[in-house]
Amino acid sequence: MIDTDTYRMIRRLYTVEGLSQRQIAKQLGVSRPTVKKYCEGSHMPGERKEYQISKGPLRLTLESEIIRIINENKDAPKKQKLNAKVIWEMLLKSGYTIGESTIRKYIQEMRVDEPEIFVPLEFEPGEAMEFDWGDAYAYIKKLKTRVSVFCAVLPYSYGIFSAVFPDKTSSSFFMGHVMAFEYFGGVPRRCIYDNLKSAVLEGSGKDAVKQEKFKKLEAHYAFEGIFCNAAKGWEKGSVENLVSIIRKIAFTPIPWVESYQELQEHVTQKCIQYCMSHRIKTRTRTIKDMLDEEKGYLLPLPTYPMDPSEEVKANVYPDLTIRIGGIKYSVPPEYAGMSVTVKVSPFHVDIYYLGKLVWQHKKGMHPSDHQYIPEHYLEILQRKPRAIRNAVPINKGVMPVELADFLKLCKDWDKNVQFVNILLLAKKLEPDTLLWAVKQANLTGCPSYDRVCFYLEILGKADPCSVDDVKVQPANLEQYDQLIERRRNLHEKDNS
Repeated sequence: MIDTDTYRMIRRLYTVEGLSQRQIAKQLGVSRPTVKKYCEGSHMPGERKEYQISKGPLRLTLESEIIRIINENKDAPKKQKLNAKVIWEMLLKSGYTIGESTIRKYIQEMRVDEPEIFVPLEFEPGEAMEFDWGDAYAYIKKLKTRVSVFCAVLPYSYGIFSAVFPDKTSSSFFMGHVMAFEYFGGVPRRCIYDNLKSAVLEGSGKDAVKQEKFKKLEAHYAFEGIFCNAAKGWEKGSVENLVSIIRKIAFTPIPWVESYQELQEHVTQKCIQYCMSHRIKTRTRTIKDMLDEEKGYLLPLPTYPMDPSEEVKANVYPDLTIRIGGIKYSVPPEYAGMSVTVKVSPFHVDIYYLGKLVWQHKKGMHPSDHQYIPEHYLEILQRKPRAIRNAVPINKGVMPVELADFLKLCKDWDKNVQFVNILLLAKKLEPDTLLWAVKQANLTGCPSYDRVCFYLEILGKADPCSVDDVKVQPANLEQYDQLIERRRNLHEKDNS
């Protein structure tokens, strides 16, 4: 190997001064083969010779086996595609003895996984909106919670929006659309998606068969739904990056909130700040300027938003509950044994009977988050007072904080009975008045039904004697005491 200066002298002496190869070798003190190699400029210092890999019989056999294994599994889902380690393990089971690193090298040199190529896309204002799902973490009521993040972006301006939900159900999917359209103040002509189950019944890309409710969404908001081909995320490249942007601007650090509503307000504010202050590197104008322009090209919103809830039928069980997703929701006693209609949205469960709204529940967020309303069980508890002590609708029911605090603070053995009597007072009083009296009783540190009545009397709102209280007599244990005493006496007599 010669350096650049020597190469320059060889070329100059040979080309300009016309010296022979022998003369050049003698003058520069290099070998004649070196002068011969470089004098005509057919080679340069530092060049690497390309060697053709000679494949032995074993390698050729292994490559054939690798191709066979890959072809047999080419229809596997994207997330279950074979990798080099799995292929190596399959070859070992077939009797081949070879290292994993060798198989990994063979696969790389065979270029089995061809890199994906794509065409850059450009959109007109108001032409399209792209959607996708992601996940993030937030502390909700001090509990670390994994939340579903619905992301939308206008690829012309890169105006962004995100909605947070407890899950990725169809009702969350449709509500995300309604919220995004209202946030931007209009609707694009096309909406672009992965092949989401909430929208696609079967197929993908141009062959996708749309769900019936998705077609209603299209019709109501007058847009056309476009679906990407399978494993072609670049076809909606703007939103693919948006999920990570939302995590960075709204979930880093992890937010601490008291409710999903507060979390949504936080995320929306972060999206607004991003649009107001950010500019995409490849563009000369800010997102805000381009978004203000694009809003003028969006289609107008319909007169009223589409109801995103899912409608299902449910039977009322003897325990006065319906079951939705394994969670129990109570209903008033007059609907026992009936079939009711339930509208399930991301955060609410509304129960109807013959078109009349029976009850509105907050949606349970986990399998044991049953929604019992204590008032629904008053009638049966009056008939069966001995069930009051262990009644789940009282011990684990959904109630205002004042009533929950009463049960925590009251130390009396019959506190559940007192609680039921307080609920009976609610039949004759305004809820705010009763809750005020319960709160005052709680502030004493030793609340009781009598104290609640005392504060109501101060207001002149209630006469405790006018309410038919539930009475539960404590069990008479004298006979048991006599038996224990008799047994003790007999035992002492035997020992003497």
